[in-house]
Amino acid sequence: MGFDTGPGFVDGKHYTTYVNTVKQLKREGTIDEAESLLLRLVDATEKEASVEGFGVAPWYYEQVAIVRRKRGDLEGELEILRRFSRQKHAPGATPPKLLLRMRKVEVKLRDV
Repeated sequence: MGFDTGPGFVDGKHYTTYVNTVKQLKREGTIDEAESLLLRLVDATEKEASVEGFGVAPWYYEQVAIVRRKRGDLEGELEILRRFSRQKHAPGATPPKLLLRMRKVEVKLRDV
């Protein structure tokens, strides 16, 4: 397997190189395209984390959750946050914040 097509790569580029692309798509209002790309990037971070044995990058999950929240798709938001919760997490402040966000969405959906 070549370096440019291994775990963590999307269309020949490492998932970390797509941050500005995602931000640009969101600024342009092409939310569906941003979400589609983000889901591919989530897959890439999971594959790389699995192979390398470290935690997933939370930013990509967080961005999917934000996109889905803006659409009013709380169930979709909860789905991506639960997916994140099942992964080994990278260190930092974001994983606990995303897990708290997941609990808040669960409560919000119960109260609907």
